[in-house]
Amino acid sequence: MKVQSAAFAMAFMFGAISSGCSGGSSSGSGGGSTSQTSSASSGGASGGSSSSGGSKNSGGSSTSGGAGASGGNSSGGASGASCASGTACGGDVVGIWEAKSSCLKTSGDADISYLGLNCKNNTAYITGSLTVTGTLTLGTDGKYTENTVTSGSDTWELDASCLLLSGTKVNCDGISGVFAAALSPFGYEEMNCVDAASGGCTCQGKINQKGGMGVLYNDVSTSGRYTASGNTLTVGDTISYSYCVKGSELTVMPKPAGSTPYTGTIVLQKSDGGTGGAGGGGSTGSGGQGGAGGTTVKGGAAGGTTGGASGGTTVKGGTTGATGGTTVKGGTTGSATGGTTGGSTGSGGSTVVGTVGDGPCDIYAAAGMKCVVAYSMVRSLSKSYKGPLFQVRAGSSSTNNTMSGGTTKDIMPGADGFVDSSTVDAACGSGYCTVSVLYDHSGTGNDLKRAPKGSTAGGATGALDDYESIATKGQVTAGGHKVYSLYMNKTEGYRSQTGVPGKSMPTGTQPQGTYELADGTRGGTACCWDFGNVTSNPATEWAFMDTICFGVTYWGKGNGAGPWFALDFEGGVWAGGTKVGDPGWGGLNDAHPVNTNNPSLKVPFALGFIRVKSSEYAIRVADLSTASDLTTAYLGGLPVTMGHKGGIVLGVGGDNSNNSMGTFYEGAIVAGYPTNDIELSVMNNIKAVGYTK
Repeated sequence: MKVQSAAFAMAFMFGAISSGCSGGSSSGSGGGSTSQTSSASSGGASGGSSSSGGSKNSGGSSTSGGAGASGGNSSGGASGASCASGTACGGDVVGIWEAKSSCLKTSGDADISYLGLNCKNNTAYITGSLTVTGTLTLGTDGKYTENTVTSGSDTWELDASCLLLSGTKVNCDGISGVFAAALSPFGYEEMNCVDAASGGCTCQGKINQKGGMGVLYNDVSTSGRYTASGNTLTVGDTISYSYCVKGSELTVMPKPAGSTPYTGTIVLQKSDGGTGGAGGGGSTGSGGQGGAGGTTVKGGAAGGTTGGASGGTTVKGGTTGATGGTTVKGGTTGSATGGTTGGSTGSGGSTVVGTVGDGPCDIYAAAGMKCVVAYSMVRSLSKSYKGPLFQVRAGSSSTNNTMSGGTTKDIMPGADGFVDSSTVDAACGSGYCTVSVLYDHSGTGNDLKRAPKGSTAGGATGALDDYESIATKGQVTAGGHKVYSLYMNKTEGYRSQTGVPGKSMPTGTQPQGTYELADGTRGGTACCWDFGNVTSNPATEWAFMDTICFGVTYWGKGNGAGPWFALDFEGGVWAGGTKVGDPGWGGLNDAHPVNTNNPSLKVPFALGFIRVKSSEYAIRVADLSTASDLTTAYLGGLPVTMGHKGGIVLGVGGDNSNNSMGTFYEGAIVAGYPTNDIELSVMNNIKAVGYTK
């Protein structure tokens, strides 16, 4: 998620008001901070949310505070106390520093386009309160160790225009769940949204982030390298501060990107231990040598008590697939002599002997059900398929939305049916490289290219053509190979040809089964990361869908915080339920009680099956790494009228709602209604691949 995280993170740098703050504040009637200003900016007067409870302008000419319904979201004026921005002067940062006080403040509009709502200007008005505690160690070797906690809470005011998605109304409760899931990587423990008098929502967030020191960021590391150049301190790859060292005090000022209103400082005191480094590795691994008064690290960063690496990893025989899996004989054999020498003498190399074993489509076929589509960048899903698994496009412009040009190359699997990342690297070179075609392994010929535009109801970018996904991200190990997954960000999606149903795809009331293996630690939010059967006319038709939807949406809810496997029928997303009020019910404008039988799957390899026929549907799921059987999250009557259209989609909704994201490993659609036993056999086949991160 690093590609989009930098700009996203900086929009979430919220302020702390602590004992170090200057200026005073008065309390509004609902407990929020209010400021006495003389005039509003261009929004304001008509329809804005009032200052009771929020941090908004409580006085001045022609404003009631808050985000004006007719003039954008920036009319609240300055709110609460201000924090001095501090003066950067540079200096020697080496030492162990403990947070002494902080005064950081954000008050203004922030981009929330990632939620996929139709919010005016894609913004929400935010005020917040954070506290920074803990220590930061900056060593003489350019390495840092951070033991800080950024905690607090904030308030978001969403305009009434935010309560529309895909041409339908959503409620604040639905926004709450999606908001919470979207912000959880940024240190948010809770996010609760309630109806506001303005017609929009007031959302309260609770924050508790380890590391990142005052910067809410989705890729925080508590150790790594740092640089101090001029007056800028950069910790890790992306978090930067202006700074000034005076005597035993280090004052840092976070440097946000974009236009987020942000001021303030964190003051740290050098501890009494002196200016030692972050701990040496030690030449023998028996005790790093810190500087004078510093911290001594026993064992160093990597050494054992006997020094160096202990000989590397010996892999004998590679990975042997079970229950119809792929057998790899030879694997990567490293009969290391290791020990104190630390060396790794490989005597086997990467030798693959044998043929492609049964895949999921072979299991379905043996049960009398044909795969009509099957996609993976990892392995062939049918032993009879001999073609390429996907195509890459090297050298196209990263700003070209249709992803044309460049040089394309089909990626073939090896003798064992698996692709190796080195094959993709060779085809892609060092430049920009995307997945231009996902080939159908079923033999039916339902190949996918980037998704064409849908309707304007699909969110801010739904009426635009989608992008292709980067070809060299999301690396995992499968079948003994390093492989890339289909690592999809929002506005990236793949779809069958417009106006033409897929070949042999179920239509009308014909039954269908679908499975998908995805990365649950990267579960998407908003609408909708789908895989399955949709309309082939996304710009003009709003029709029955039968797709796996993985993530956290505004509608059906499973147990815990998600993500969940659910079924997108269009007009809602169901985590279970047959009638209004049932657990998991996903109708657009209804209440959405939790289905406790549908587990949260925030796990590296989340596996989901859905099956649909005219009288019922089922959702069955598993944590592939630990499960011995599938959990039936729901089995019951169909909540809508069935009517398959035969189009195929991966990564976006039926109307091209393309505001979500996810990581796809493999999946297939079958013509038929599989049994529990068939689905368990498919699970065991996937398990035998040996997916690991």
